[in-house]
Amino acid sequence: MIDLHFFNSAEINSIVLEDQQIVGYEKLDNYEDVYEVKIRLRVVHTNNEYNAPDVTFGEYIRRWLYEVKANELKPSSLDRKEQTINYQVLPYLKDIPLTKLKSDDIQHMINDLKLKYSYSTVKKAYEAVNSCLRYALSKREVSENAADNVSLPKSMKKAVNDISFFSDEELGLIYKEAFKCYRNGKRIYRLAEIIVFLVNTGLRIGECLALKWSDIDWNTNIFRVSRNIVYVKRRDTKSMLAETGYSSLEQRSTKTKNGDRVVPLNSAAIRALLSIRGINKNNSYIFSTSNGGRVYPRNIDRMFRAILNRCHIKGRGVHSLRHTFASRMFAEGVDVKTVSEVLGHSDVSITYNTYIHLLKEQRIKAVMLPEI
Repeated sequence: MIDLHFFNSAEINSIVLEDQQIVGYEKLDNYEDVYEVKIRLRVVHTNNEYNAPDVTFGEYIRRWLYEVKANELKPSSLDRKEQTINYQVLPYLKDIPLTKLKSDDIQHMINDLKLKYSYSTVKKAYEAVNSCLRYALSKREVSENAADNVSLPKSMKKAVNDISFFSDEELGLIYKEAFKCYRNGKRIYRLAEIIVFLVNTGLRIGECLALKWSDIDWNTNIFRVSRNIVYVKRRDTKSMLAETGYSSLEQRSTKTKNGDRVVPLNSAAIRALLSIRGINKNNSYIFSTSNGGRVYPRNIDRMFRAILNRCHIKGRGVHSLRHTFASRMFAEGVDVKTVSEVLGHSDVSITYNTYIHLLKEQRIKAVMLPEI
């Protein structure tokens, strides 16, 4: 039997089966060799080499999303993939017949998107198209993957203005407002401690709201992050099509592969926990409603924006607390790998690209140290 492992892709594409021969190679001895070549190279010479469905690419990618890809995605990931397809892919490619989609069509989409969106958004659009076409190729519904010859732009770094954090003075104003009480002594913002906790741990809001008292190790002052509260579209369980409205869902995993992690508690975070424990000690979730239920991320966002408005601080949100935590770690000289691990980024390059301006400032300060 012939060993085909040494063939490269160009040679494989040039192979033609004729009269029990492989053109350019020695004659095969028997039918079994020919059969092996056909099976292993997926080459079937008939009048119709692939089964091309008569659909547009828009119809095909939506069918792929709901009938195939949805089976392997978390609900929140399905929402994001659907958004990418609806807003970045379909406006460019939806009306092109699947079998007539060309590399130039996809390249035009990429070139136009890079003028409007971040590198991450452009890359996600390309990945959606590429994954869909790989599936179509595996099903022999297209003769080639048109995305193979498309060039992505070089990674575009986030602008400094994209990363917003709070100064010490601003945090002082926020804390003062957050812990105010009515005249009768009742707190205005019942879960004000979550602000202190977030800015001292760097958690994502969904991770924080999924924390339970059982996640805290009081002996070592650490806690484990292993769940995430997400706000996802309600969907028909069979078709996976979105229905009206959203619902809160606890995912038994975090946003990224490195999101499941152990995070240390500093003294400020411990004080925040002890304070909220006096309010929610009988509830399973650390930050919960008065009756022990889950708090929605949008509720915290609404509370925090109200506080910021009272402090006359604009252009920031809850996620800026996470950026503030990261900026403080860099200011203290913590290395980028450690910061990445604590934040739960999927790759250290994400941390570097997100906070590159802070790293540059840190290096400049190090060079400007007094002479010895």
